[in-house]
Amino acid sequence: MKISIALLISGLVAVAAAPSEPGVVGANPIRLSRPAAVSRRQGNGLHMRATNQCNGYAELCNRTFDKVAFPTTHNSYAHGDDLAANQNLDIQTQLNAGIRGFMLDLHPNTGATVAAGDPYLCHATCVLLSDGPLVNELKRFKAFLDDNDNEVITIFIENDGPFTAAQMAKAFTTAGLNSYVYQPKSTTAAWPTLQSMISQNKRLVVFTDAGADASVPWILYDKDYVVQTPFSVAVGTTFGCAPLTTVRPLWVMNHFVYKNFSFGGANVEVPAADSAATVNTRQSIVAQANVCGSTGVFPNFVTVDFYEIGGLFQAVADINNVTYNAKPPSASQPESPKNPSAAATGPRAVLAAIAASLLLVASL
Repeated sequence: MKISIALLISGLVAVAAAPSEPGVVGANPIRLSRPAAVSRRQGNGLHMRATNQCNGYAELCNRTFDKVAFPTTHNSYAHGDDLAANQNLDIQTQLNAGIRGFMLDLHPNTGATVAAGDPYLCHATCVLLSDGPLVNELKRFKAFLDDNDNEVITIFIENDGPFTAAQMAKAFTTAGLNSYVYQPKSTTAAWPTLQSMISQNKRLVVFTDAGADASVPWILYDKDYVVQTPFSVAVGTTFGCAPLTTVRPLWVMNHFVYKNFSFGGANVEVPAADSAATVNTRQSIVAQANVCGSTGVFPNFVTVDFYEIGGLFQAVADINNVTYNAKPPSASQPESPKNPSAAATGPRAVLAAIAASLLLVASL
């Protein structure tokens, strides 16, 4: 999506057997489920996956991809103690915890051109908030899929380069992920069940908002398949379920808010970390899902900021109409920042970042 100068600055500032039916069915409200027994932990911090489970639940195996809700993170790569960060924890930790939908923003690295450079994961620009090369994170997805045979993952690319399909595909191929990608027969073809995707070992779906073309048919143009609810929601605003674009079978239900950060007389929109405890409650997420359900919409990708705060996983279980499979927190630790800016949070660093941001904007 295109961003305003205010949003640009905010990006620069340093700082988830017969299937049961999904929980959203017409006007029938979703009910909160009770937790199941805690599953057995493996030494590597992941959890044992029974062969009859799909994304952690046996009930999901015979459901088609478009009838499953997946816990999803907004700006998944933008993590750390940073004003512009949408997550506290890195992608590896998110994978281990059970996140199965990921939103990644692609930009050329600082000083590089789109034509000559590789895609980097950055929030609005790589000047101050960068998670490094796309390929590095894709290698983590590859390792996770290698080790977890019953998991289906979706990646949403916001291609701000914009990079070509070939450039994006190169990163996936270099990481070894191309063997896992699922390619629909057409934009109107029925989605397979999770079990079918797992049996075929085609367990990764990739969407992009720009750059898709026939040369790489498995990088799917998102607007042919997906519609989102509004993503610019201020603190204190009620969540709705209005489509932003033409309605498609898959829905991204955005459930996060921003707040205004005042600097030099200007208001900058930044992620509202201090609102996550309220916004991310199980009840709040289910309430929005019920709004969607009342209009016949099933929310497939339940997307939040600061995912570990609140009740995302319980809410997604409710939406899927399964008994929540409680798990202990992942033992995995966050990665080290990819560059010094990701860890720079002191007052001087903040002021320097904003000054650099303003200078950059002024030069555009």
